[in-house]
Amino acid sequence: MNLRDYYESVMSMTTLEEGEGVISICRLVVIFFLTFYTMYYFIDCVEKVYVNANANNPLRFTVGDRVRCCPPGGEWTQWKEGTIAVVSFDDGKYPYYVQCDDGSQLKIPKDHDLCIQKMHEQFVAVLGPDGKPLNQIPDLPAKDPAAELRQEALFKESPPEEDCPICNIRFPMKNETCTLACCGKSMCIGCMVQNRDSCLFCEEDLQQFNSNAKGILKRLLHRIHHSSDDQDKIQALSMLASSYDTGAGGIGVRRDSKKAHQLWMEAVELGGSKDAHYNLSQSYSKYYKERGVEKDDKKELYHLEEAAMLGDAAARCELGKYEGERGNWDRAKKHWMLSAAAGCKGCMERIKRGKKKGAVSNDEYKKTLRAHRKSLNLTRSAQRDAARKRLNLKV
Repeated sequence: MNLRDYYESVMSMTTLEEGEGVISICRLVVIFFLTFYTMYYFIDCVEKVYVNANANNPLRFTVGDRVRCCPPGGEWTQWKEGTIAVVSFDDGKYPYYVQCDDGSQLKIPKDHDLCIQKMHEQFVAVLGPDGKPLNQIPDLPAKDPAAELRQEALFKESPPEEDCPICNIRFPMKNETCTLACCGKSMCIGCMVQNRDSCLFCEEDLQQFNSNAKGILKRLLHRIHHSSDDQDKIQALSMLASSYDTGAGGIGVRRDSKKAHQLWMEAVELGGSKDAHYNLSQSYSKYYKERGVEKDDKKELYHLEEAAMLGDAAARCELGKYEGERGNWDRAKKHWMLSAAAGCKGCMERIKRGKKKGAVSNDEYKKTLRAHRKSLNLTRSAQRDAARKRLNLKV
């Protein structure tokens, strides 16, 4: 049949008896949809069989493994390299969550070579015409003993909080510690609420002293310039810096974030405190524009690590976030576990979520939870509970 005959046969459908042309078209439509539905059903069945067949099989990779992965529906040219961040992500809907080297994240739908493969980082020699290698195995970077010692110190258990000198119960990790501007001593909120009239350390009349803004500023400056104790100077510098940073504190200074940054730098030069280091880390990350400095990830990391090693829970939590954003999930988990064990509730919630997603083992979760509860129990007292209720503070 040539093209002309085919055209005439098709056009002859219009000369069929009434109703026959419509019936033929309906048959074609029905056949088309039946074929489409059959193909869709077949593909769906194959998909379910594949998923069910792999549901009971152990996953091939674990957290920290280096892999090549392909986005869902991606082509071969779109494969990326990265690190397994979470196993059994989103309650098991995805086998893996990968942090890619280019900064993106991928949810891997199947544990299959079409989606994810092991990345072999092996040296490949390139031979010249004479058969000799043109390249050499790259030398490994020399180990830095000082850096290794710092890493060991960084991941040690955080030093416990000091005890309140009045009630001899450990200070809580929250901002529930009151530092007195008159002498620089600290006490918990429970003791502060019970003794608001006069300072139990230097016998200063607190109501009269706190109402005199110039007197508070004068006392802080006297401690900074004339105190023989460096720790007392550091604490006074930190208190004055916080007042400049917020414009509050009742000492009559205007907000000046640049001045606050300079005072925290002076505190660090004298030896530093966890508060000074933590606030400097924020200067180089969140508030670098306000405080007149350039954004610097290295300085941010350094001051966060210093604050964490001194026992700052917020700094340890920020370190975990910092490492997680850069794909260092194993280091992030260690930081959050240490902070949770010291009593940080926010990090304990992160560990709980990590357990649900398979990134934290059952043993790690139980060990961290026991340490977390123990730390919280050491800071509890009826006097502090009454103070929180009176001040409308959340537990």
